[in-house]
Amino acid sequence: MDAFSTIGYSIVVTFVILKLINVTIGLRVSRDEEIQGLDLTQHSETGYNM
Repeated sequence: MDAFSTIGYSIVVTFVILKLINVTIGLRVSRDEEIQGLDLTQHSETGYNM
């Protein structure tokens, strides 16, 4: 029974943390940043020379 309590607690706390992050700074980058590539938009580097 203790294992199920731990699993349930972990799920609830993780959900709350993710909701707080999503409300404050967001979990995802914008669609334009995804299209440009995260290497370039987040790190100012190119991942591949194409």
